[in-house]
This record gives sequence, C-alpha cells and structure tokens, in this order.
Amino acid sequence: MSAEEKVWTVIDIIKWGTGYLAEKGFDEARLNVELLLSETLGLKRFDLYVRHDQPLGRDELDRFKVLLKRRLSHEPVQYILGKTNFYSIEMKVDRRALIPRPETEILAETVIEHCRTYLSQRESLRVLDIGTGSGCLAVAVAKFVKNSAVTAIDKEPGALELAKENAAATGTGGKITFSQTDFLKLEGNVFGEGFDVIMSNPPYIPLNELASLDEEIRNFEPVEALSDGRDGMTFFKRISEIAPKLFRDGGWVFVETAYGQARGVAEIFSKAGGTELLVKKDLSNIERVVRARFFSGRSV
Repeated sequence: MSAEEKVWTVIDIIKWGTGYLAEKGFDEARLNVELLLSETLGLKRFDLYVRHDQPLGRDELDRFKVLLKRRLSHEPVQYILGKTNFYSIEMKVDRRALIPRPETEILAETVIEHCRTYLSQRESLRVLDIGTGSGCLAVAVAKFVKNSAVTAIDKEPGALELAKENAAATGTGGKITFSQTDFLKLEGNVFGEGFDVIMSNPPYIPLNELASLDEEIRNFEPVEALSDGRDGMTFFKRISEIAPKLFRDGGWVFVETAYGQARGVAEIFSKAGGTELLVKKDLSNIERVVRARFFSGRSV
C-alpha cells in the first residue's frame, strides 16, 4: 500500500485490507478493517460506507498502517482500539485485564435478571464481584440493578485501576467499592456487612490447555486472569468453601465456567451445601453459567 502510487479511498482500503487479512488467516477480516479504519478516521462503521469515495490523506494512511501492523502481530482489536462493548456499555480495555466477552454477558444477564426478579424488594442489595478485572460485571450490575451496592475485588492493582476508570466513565463509581484483595487468601468476611449475591468470572483455564489458546489470547491477555495454574477448578472450590461466610442471610452464587466444566462446578457447589442449582447455556449452546444458593453460618 503506497500513497505515492495511487489515491486510496475508504472503500479501497476496506477491500484491500479485507483481502490482505483474510489471506493472512484472520477471521472476520472485513470487520477488523472497518473497526481500524473507523478509529483512524474518527467515524462510525456505518459512515465508512456513506463516505466510501472519500480519499485518505498521507497522515491518515500512516495511522491506519500503524494500527494494521498491530493487528498483524495478533494483538486483539479491542486492545488496539482501547475499548469494547459489553452489555451495551462502552468499556475501556487494555492489557491490565481480560477483554470482556459475549460469554460473560450471559453471566451479567443472569445475575441482573435474578436480582430484578427475586431480590428487587431489598432496600440495598449487596453484590460481591470476585476478580473484577476490567470491572465489566460490576459496572453492568451497578448500572442495571437499581438497589445494588457492589464490592469489586481483584488482587492485581493494574486491573483494579482499570475497573475504577470504567466505573468513573460510566457513572457507576458511586455504587461500587473497590478492594485490592487476594480472594484465595481470604479467610472470612473482611468487608463488613454480608452479601446477598456473589458473582465471578474467575481464571478457569487448566494449565495444560494454555498452549492451545489462540495466539492473540495467550500472547496478549494476562495469564493470571486466564488460568489458576492448576486444573481450572481452584476458584470454584474456594468460592464453595467460603461463600457461606460471606453471605448475611444466605445468598446466591453465579459463576462463568469453561467448556465442559459446568457440571463439575455444579457438583462442587452441591457437595459444599449449595442448593437450587442451575446451569445456563450461552449463545453457542455451551453450558456456561452455574448458579447455586448457599446459606450463611455453615461451617467450612
């Protein structure tokens, strides 16, 4: 692609970039190009086609090439853009935390619907988000559950700062308390009043599966947020053990699981005293979310 050889219009870039990325083996090549070009020009994707014959200046071509080179290194588009959409909320994302995914929207939807349906009469509904990362779950619940008061914890200070930035940008900061906490070292409720709901998208990829992940995941996203370094079940086991100590009058646990994990997680919760178990599938028909009810005061 050379500015000296021809004048490049918006549609020229889209056609050429789509073919080039597809040739290099990238999925959703056209979408990738549209997003990178939209960022370059400061336009919405729809407007690219309204202005399809608009020529790009030298500076615009140079900026696009910089973004395209980053994508060719398999850096995720969301990190390149510095943002993504989660549950209709624009979230800032960078390498301090995992990129929020559609699967996690299923967890958010399940928690929000449960709170609105069964817990809406409570004056203050206390929710604990374990391993908040970008803060996507905490922000979504704070935004769409009116009576919620969310405590978001993460052991990584960088992730916690990112979550705070997202809370501030979305106007939910007043409903979320952030705490740098290593959940696996937590022995009891250090947060004061107990919770009604616990939600978590924990590190659940088994260590022996990390090498099989896509290059853009294993080379760019924080490994400590992907895997527990063991069999993927560490956090689920710890949640089942300590949840009764964290609830004020008993409460509900909602977790996201990996492919093939949901039934095993449900069994862990059941053996620990969890009741009213529910497994919910995602849009790909994969069992993704596990719900369980625990009662407070149970010895663990």
